[in-house]
Amino acid sequence: MMCRMERSSSILTLKYLKIIIDKNTVVRKSGTFMMVGNPKLDLNAEIPPVFKSGGSKITIQGSGFSNVGEVAIEGVEKLCTIKSNEKVACDAPPYVESDFNRKKRATGQYANIHFDGYLASYPVFYAENPEFDKLTNVVEYEDGEEGAPIMIMGRNLLEGAHQSDYTVKIGLDGTCFIQQISNWNITCLPPKSKPRTNHSDETIVFVVVEVGNIQDNLGNIRYITALPILPIVIGVLGTALLVSVAVVITVVLASKRKRKGAEKKFQMELLVLEDKIRETSREEFADAQMTIRDIKSDLVTSRVPYCNYQSYAFHQLFPNQDISSHSLLFEPMVTDDNRRKVQKAMDMFDKLMTNKLFMKSLVQTLESQNKLTPQDKAQFASLLSVCLLGNMKLFYQLIDCLLIGMIKAANKKQHKVLFRRFDTITQRLTVNWLALSLFDHLKKNGGMQLFMLYKATQTVIEKAPIDAITILCKNTLAEERLLKNRVEHEILTLDIDLNGNSDQRIPVIVLDCDTITQVKQKCCTAIYKNQPASEIPTPDELELEWHAGKSGKLTLQDIDNISDRSNGMIRLNTLKHYMVKNGSVMALMYKESSDPDDIYVNQGGTIAADDIEDMENQHVQGMVPTSTDHVKLLMPETAADNQDLKWHLSNLPDEEKSNKEHEIGEIFLNRLFHTKLILRDYIEACFEGITDSQSLSIPVRYFLCMIDKQGKEVGVDGDILQSWKSECYATRVWASLIAKPQILFDVNVPSHVEPCMDILKQVFIDSFTQCPQHVTKDASTQKLLFCKDIPEYRKNVNSFFIKVEAVNDQEFWKAMDEISSEQTKEMKFSRQATLHQLYKFIAKYKDEIIEDFQEKDETKDLAFGNKLEEVIDLMEEP
Repeated sequence: MMCRMERSSSILTLKYLKIIIDKNTVVRKSGTFMMVGNPKLDLNAEIPPVFKSGGSKITIQGSGFSNVGEVAIEGVEKLCTIKSNEKVACDAPPYVESDFNRKKRATGQYANIHFDGYLASYPVFYAENPEFDKLTNVVEYEDGEEGAPIMIMGRNLLEGAHQSDYTVKIGLDGTCFIQQISNWNITCLPPKSKPRTNHSDETIVFVVVEVGNIQDNLGNIRYITALPILPIVIGVLGTALLVSVAVVITVVLASKRKRKGAEKKFQMELLVLEDKIRETSREEFADAQMTIRDIKSDLVTSRVPYCNYQSYAFHQLFPNQDISSHSLLFEPMVTDDNRRKVQKAMDMFDKLMTNKLFMKSLVQTLESQNKLTPQDKAQFASLLSVCLLGNMKLFYQLIDCLLIGMIKAANKKQHKVLFRRFDTITQRLTVNWLALSLFDHLKKNGGMQLFMLYKATQTVIEKAPIDAITILCKNTLAEERLLKNRVEHEILTLDIDLNGNSDQRIPVIVLDCDTITQVKQKCCTAIYKNQPASEIPTPDELELEWHAGKSGKLTLQDIDNISDRSNGMIRLNTLKHYMVKNGSVMALMYKESSDPDDIYVNQGGTIAADDIEDMENQHVQGMVPTSTDHVKLLMPETAADNQDLKWHLSNLPDEEKSNKEHEIGEIFLNRLFHTKLILRDYIEACFEGITDSQSLSIPVRYFLCMIDKQGKEVGVDGDILQSWKSECYATRVWASLIAKPQILFDVNVPSHVEPCMDILKQVFIDSFTQCPQHVTKDASTQKLLFCKDIPEYRKNVNSFFIKVEAVNDQEFWKAMDEISSEQTKEMKFSRQATLHQLYKFIAKYKDEIIEDFQEKDETKDLAFGNKLEEVIDLMEEP
C-alpha cells in the first residue's frame, strides 16, 4: 500500500500512523515518520545561458535535494539527475515565446521544477540558437587512412553550450572526434574507417551536428578505396625480368610465386583479423551507450535492508564467523557441582571488568606479551568490546586513556606510522568503539549512498554476461575478472508466475546466455526487490518451469541429458540452449523434493527411453515444452558432480577453441572504463556522503577533536594528525563497510561483485592517503582507471577534516547514554559467556598480569592482583 502525504505547514517528527480502510479495518504502525523542509534553490549562484531550442544541461544549485525522490522540469520528458544534496542536473526546457505558466524576466524565463509534490521556479537564461554553414563540397577520405580534419563554420556556437555538449556524427554509427571548438567554428577528425550509411551511394556518409535538441545535417563526405600499389609494382618488375636468362626467370618466378602465396595468405589473415577487430569495436561502442538511465529503474528503492544492531555489531567484531551458532549468544554449560563456585568467580570478575584502571592495566600487560598473535589480540579486543556494550561511557574512557598513553610513549619516528600497522589491542578497541557508535548515523545518513553504490555495481555487472564457472564478467572494474572474449547474447523479458497458479505475472529481464541458476537469481532479485537476504529464497531452493500452451511444462536445469558435451566437458544449459523466446511464461516454485542428491526436479509421471530419444530430437529441431505433465531430464551423476568438467562462456574445451576466431583480449579493456563511467555518479555521491562534515555524528566529531588535541600536545604536525584520523575513521571503519556491504546490510554479496567493491575500497583508501601517487602507463589498470579521480577526492578530504565542528562534553555524554540505552535494548550477547571467554585469555598470562598489578603505582594499592587471584582460585578448584 502506498499513500501520499498531505502538505505540512511545519517540520514534524511523527511517531504513530493510523490507516482506516472502509471504516472497518484499522491498521496501526509505530515508527518515526519525518516531515522535512522543502528543498531550497540558490538563486544567487551563477546561471549560464542555454540555447532557445533547449536540451542543454543546466545545474540547479540549492539544498535539501537528497530527500527528493524525483525531480522533473516542465517541458522536458527526461527526469533530472540528483547529483548531491546541493546539486541537480536537468535538461533545459525550450524557450517559449508566449507561455502563461512562466513569468518572464530580463532575457530569461522562469522554469517550473517539480520536486515530488513541491513546485519551485528557477530562472533560465536563453541565448540564440547556433547557426551552422553547410558543407559546400564533398570532402574525400581514403578508407582506413587518417585524413584531414573537418572544419565546420558557424555563429554563436558557445553562447549557450560547452564543448562537451556538442556531438558530430558521421554516418549511422561514426563519430567525428572534436579537437577544438570556438564561437565561430568546430574542428573535428572523422573516423578512419567508413561508418554505415543509408545513402544510395555507399561511399557517401552524412555529417550531423547535435547540441541539446538541435540536430543539423550539414552535408556529406566521401570515403574512397585507394588503389592497391603492391600488385602494380610486382607486375612491372615481372615484365622487366622477362628479358633475363630463362633459368634465372624460372627460379625467380618460382620463388616469387611461393612468396606471393605466403603474402596473400598473410594479407587474408590480416584482413580477417582487421574485420574481427572492427566488428568487435563497433559492438563495444554500441554496448558503451548504456548509461545510468538504463539502470535507473532497477535502482529505485523504497527501503534499505539494514541489519539489526545485533547483527551489525557481530559482523564488525567477529568477521567471517557464523552468527547463528557463536558461543557468545548462548549461556555457558556448567555442571551443577561447580555452578555456585563458577558463578561466584564470575560475579567477582564482572566487578573487576567494570573498573577502568583494571582494564587499562590488563590491556597494557597483554600488549607486551610477545606470544600473543595478531589474531589473539583481535579476538581479545572483540570480547572486551562485547563486555562493554551498554556502557559506552566507560568504553570511551578506556580507549581515551589507552590512546593518550600510546601517543605519549611513541617517539617522532613512530608517530608517522603509529596508527598504520593496526597491530595493537588499543587500536582495535578504538576502531570497535567507532564502528559501534556509528550504527544509528549510518541508518539515518551515510548508509543510503553506500547501499545505492553497491546495488548500482551489482546491477551494472548483471546487465551483461557473467561466466557462471570462472565468474568472469563483461562489465567489471577488475581486470582479473574481465571477460576477454565476445559473447553473442540477446535481452529477453520473461513473465514470471509465482508458484505456477497466479494470475499476476512479474516481468523479469534476463539474457539468453544466462544459466538457469542465474535466471532464478535474477527472478528473486526482481521479485524480492531490496528485501532482506534472510527473507529471500536461494536458487537451490527453487525450480524454474517453462509453460507453453494449456498443459505444456518443462522444468529447466543447469545440466540434463541434452546438455552440450565436448571433449570430456559439459556445458551449463542456458535459455538460448532451450531456445526460450522473448515473452515466454515461466513459473518459479519451491522444489518439492527435499533430497539434496536428487537431480530429477520433476516428480510427476515417468518417461520411457523412447520418449527421452524423442526429447533429444526435439532439441535439435527446436526446443519446446512437451504436452505431458512433466519431463524428467536424466544425466550421469559423475558429470553433474565434477566441477572441473563444466564450462559456460569462457573456459572453452579444445574443440570449441579451435572453432572460434582469435581474440585480442586487450581490446576489451575499455569495458573497465565504461563500467567506471556508469558508476561515477554513485561513487561520487557515496564519497560526498562520507566526507560531509555537516552530517558527521557527535561521537566521531568528539573523537577527531580528541585526536587533534592529543597530537598538538606532543607537537605532531598537521599532516601526521590527518593521517591518524584517516587511518582510524576511513581506512579501518568506512573501507571495511565499502568492501563488505553485508556488515551493514542484510544482503548476500555475489562473488562477481566482491572484486569491484575491493577496488572501490582501495580507491577510497588512496583518497585519504596523503602520499603523492606517480602513475605511469605501465601502472596497473586499477590505478590508471582512477588516476584522475583520486586527486579530486583528496581535495574533499582536506576540507572535510578542517570543517569538523567541535562538540562539548555535555552533548557527547548524552549521545553516549543514548547509544548505551539502545545497545542494552537490542544486544543479545550472553554476558556470562563473554566473561568466560575473557577469563580464558587472562588465565594464560595470569602470572604476568598479577605481577603488573602489584608493581604499577596506580593499581598496587587497589589490590587488583589479590582479587584476580581469588577469581582464579575459585575457577581452578576441582
